[in-house]
Amino acid sequence: MMRVTLAACIATCSLSAVLFAWAYRLEVDQTALPYDFTFEKPQKGSAAPAAAGDDSEIADVIQFQLRPLFSASRRPVQVGNSEPAAEPVDVDAPPPEPVAEVPRLKLLGTEKAGGGSALIMDEDTGVSNWVVAGSSIGGWRVQEVQSDTVLLRSGEPTALPEGETGLTLSLYPEQAGP
Repeated sequence: MMRVTLAACIATCSLSAVLFAWAYRLEVDQTALPYDFTFEKPQKGSAAPAAAGDDSEIADVIQFQLRPLFSASRRPVQVGNSEPAAEPVDVDAPPPEPVAEVPRLKLLGTEKAGGGSALIMDEDTGVSNWVVAGSSIGGWRVQEVQSDTVLLRSGEPTALPEGETGLTLSLYPEQAGP
């Protein structure tokens, strides 16, 4: 039974291939153009045979398609106007706006003994200092020390985006809200 099914499949595939080839009549060109073959551009003007609706652009496209792809006689395609484009005018870019730099300070710990103090590290320099309310670090004045946050103030309104003058450091920044 298996052999009969296999033979039927092979016969069906063969018949389908023959019918496909007959229906579409695929013709394969067995000749090859020699490497140095050159095409002649069709004549334009009064010497060329005139046909109704003959357009030289169509003839150019047909000749372009008929040329071999890799041949020394193949000319590059000219798209658009052959006139050179005007040189672009150099425009001076506006200077970049100064970006407010927020200090890279990190709260490492707090201590509630006495008036409260905090250990803050300047990540740019790697220096850490214990500070209390009223002292300063990196151009910032410590305004308030709480159990897990420190509020810093700056006299320069450009130190933070949008003119903010306060910076809050959190001991647990991943838990702090936006």
